[in-house]
Amino acid sequence: MLRVLIAETIDFSKEAVNALEQFAYVDLKDIGSDELEDALNLYDVFWFRLGFRLSADLILGAKKCQYIICPATGLDHIDIEACQQKGINVISLKGETEFLKKVRATAELTLGLTIALLRHIPQAIKHTKSGGWSRTPYKGLEIYEKNIGILGYGRLGQIMGTYYQAMGANVYLYDIKPIQSTSFQVLGSMNELFQSCDIVSVHANLTTENKHLISSTQFNLMKKGSYFVNTSRGQLVKSADLIQAIESGQLAGAAVDVIEKEYDLEQDELLKWAANDNRLLITPHIGGNTYESFSKTELYMVEKLKSFVV
Repeated sequence: MLRVLIAETIDFSKEAVNALEQFAYVDLKDIGSDELEDALNLYDVFWFRLGFRLSADLILGAKKCQYIICPATGLDHIDIEACQQKGINVISLKGETEFLKKVRATAELTLGLTIALLRHIPQAIKHTKSGGWSRTPYKGLEIYEKNIGILGYGRLGQIMGTYYQAMGANVYLYDIKPIQSTSFQVLGSMNELFQSCDIVSVHANLTTENKHLISSTQFNLMKKGSYFVNTSRGQLVKSADLIQAIESGQLAGAAVDVIEKEYDLEQDELLKWAANDNRLLITPHIGGNTYESFSKTELYMVEKLKSFVV
């Protein structure tokens, strides 16, 4: 019988476990990074979220693992080339556009981060918790009538376009792929998007070719005092250049749910800098972290695995 290890168990869907147990032996056990090698040697299926980085050495040394399941769209924490070389199937949400239209967690967080950034919400809450009651330092801005640029017009970009439009913003788009039909204004280049907008929201996929896609070149094109939001992948942005743009006042602020070195936190530039500057808001990659999205995606992953093995 197929052996499945679910290596991140908190709030894991009971319905998904029950469905798995119809055709597999399931072991729910939170493990540490030092136990990854044993897990890949003992189980046919290794199921995790975003808590581990699966390197080529780990994957190529796996003695038993046939399937890696990760209910996410971004897979930069898994060496896909090594999986292909080893013959391990990676089952994920990448490319599952129709299903993902019903999963809105990251889009809602993006809107929340945009509002929190413009209205200084974290700082205002901290102020009242310390006993203060002054609204003057926390005068903010509205989304209404702002020019908001969406970089990457896939599933999330399309959802964010409707969200920002519902708030009364003027929505602009850029994607490397042709955009067929939209009520928003499509611009001819990424640089034109940065130049035209008060706020840029990033929803692009990370590839080997577009690491540090966004750097000082783009930030310097923006109007002084603009804003930047990234809930896509940290490696798309050159961290040092984002920090410099905020320090110089070119950007009034930024909010991100992702950083460059999520698996080496002590070395991450953004985390270090944000500890002492309120203009940069960082959340710990919680975009898809809702009860609804976990339940939906875990059940969907079971069905995907079932299609391979039953």
